[in-house]
Amino acid sequence: MAEHSTFKSLIGSEVKINGRGPDAITGKLIGIHSNYVALSTEDGAVYVNTSHVKSILQSPNQKSSGTIGSVTTHIKASSFNDLLQELRHTFVKINRGGQEKLEGIISDVTSDHLIVIINNELIRVPLFQIKSVTVGLKSRGDKSGNKNGKASGNATAKSGGNVNNKSSRSRTNRSDRSDRSNRSHRSGNHSEKSQGFNLWKDPFFT
Repeated sequence: MAEHSTFKSLIGSEVKINGRGPDAITGKLIGIHSNYVALSTEDGAVYVNTSHVKSILQSPNQKSSGTIGSVTTHIKASSFNDLLQELRHTFVKINRGGQEKLEGIISDVTSDHLIVIINNELIRVPLFQIKSVTVGLKSRGDKSGNKNGKASGNATAKSGGNVNNKSSRSRTNRSDRSDRSNRSHRSGNHSEKSQGFNLWKDPFFT
């Protein structure tokens, strides 16, 4: 865990936290709080739990040129847990990479775990496993949801049209058969009845 004073000396600088591995984060240090720091990155605002910070590398440029990220404000909370409370109902990325990376909407925060909605499922994440939280990403579920909605709508429309067409044809066929049957009964001739019955039996039942 890095010293608080170390972060203070780097405020406004371009830094790289945890330089090696999937949890490496590069951005401009824009906020320092009790047990987390905030960075402006190309992905958005990244809040890093300082208990998981193993190394900090300052860019040779000393001060950020502004090319990394454009975040100017961030959430100021009394602790990392309170920060997570502030992010309820927000789409986030938890951790940066590896098997512990998750993307979803924070549903709730308890004293020991985070509840995240991922693909309509509730996932419980222990708080001690959360190294960082990225905010500002666009949910990929929006586009897929729209595509699914359109596909479903088209399928329904086609299906409904087919059903309606079949139903209309069926009613017409029944009406034709009824008219032919009535004409056959009125003739009083059994052979004509049979002949009339056969007229509609062949095309509709064979």
